[in-house]
Amino acid sequence: MSDSRGHQSRFDSAGRDFLRAHLPALVFDPAADAIWTADAAVQAYLDFYSINFAQTRAGITHGFGAVEAGGFRIATHYWLPENPKGTLVVVHGYYDHVGIFGNAIEFGLQQGFAVLAFDLPGHGLSSGEQVAIDSFDQYADVLDVVLTAAQKILPAAYFAMGQSTGGSVLLNYLWRYDSTRSAPLLARIALCAPLILPRGWRYSGRFLYALVHRFIKRMPRGRSRNSHNPDFIHFVDELDCLQSRTLSVRWVGAMKAWHQQFRRFPPLEKSLLVVQGTEDLTVAWRYNLQQIQRSLPNARIERIPGAGHQLVNESSDLRGQVFTAINRHFQGD
Repeated sequence: MSDSRGHQSRFDSAGRDFLRAHLPALVFDPAADAIWTADAAVQAYLDFYSINFAQTRAGITHGFGAVEAGGFRIATHYWLPENPKGTLVVVHGYYDHVGIFGNAIEFGLQQGFAVLAFDLPGHGLSSGEQVAIDSFDQYADVLDVVLTAAQKILPAAYFAMGQSTGGSVLLNYLWRYDSTRSAPLLARIALCAPLILPRGWRYSGRFLYALVHRFIKRMPRGRSRNSHNPDFIHFVDELDCLQSRTLSVRWVGAMKAWHQQFRRFPPLEKSLLVVQGTEDLTVAWRYNLQQIQRSLPNARIERIPGAGHQLVNESSDLRGQVFTAINRHFQGD
């Protein structure tokens, strides 16, 4: 896994709009789903984000298309190696998309997993108002539809990794879906800097939201301060046309409701891993860990000294510690 991005090819807003308009239905048939990935526009997208693993790794089939879920067209990918030992589900965070999660995808393939990843509603190439949502329940509902469809070809056991809001999605899914099953689907879960509340919310953020949410819909987004990897920061701030430059106030309302919802969930005995950087300037991580440990008393916390928020896109030394911890957890250590 590399600190650099493979953006030699050109991918801009025109390519983004073309892919959104032409995404075919994903049917989870490797022979059919792989056809569209040969299109020049798709190849430019995959190369730009360094996620063209079907070209760079032997024996990988890549399926890419749209899944209809919860009223959204969800841009969905799977990478299927020969004889996978299971499936890793990757759920990205707020503002993010599959394209910038190449390190997580590559980690899964290196460990012998098939990998399933999708753009959340309003993110990347999926439909929906940009980075807006009414309820975090909608994210988990989409995850359930995509994961159910993927079981047609992607093998058990199922493992999951969620970054920030992606961690919230997995927690929502855990309570509202997986814990209600006689046999839970997700064997092991790793949460990277999961979001319960953002940094500063309890002191100033909630008052600002109360003042402005009736009057404005979007606020300017600040420059990224979430990683010690300068190549990543430059890429998302200057080159990535799938990034939103504004914050959705509607999403903030959904996040506020998510915090209240999470505090109402009854405790679960599920064992999972939480990886948290000690220099995270995005989430209220000390408070979040307290809330997670209250609701999931068997959760294991792995702190990464010096790491920021965007753990799967940190500098190589810090990122290596993150994936080492996740690998140990997935192996049952």
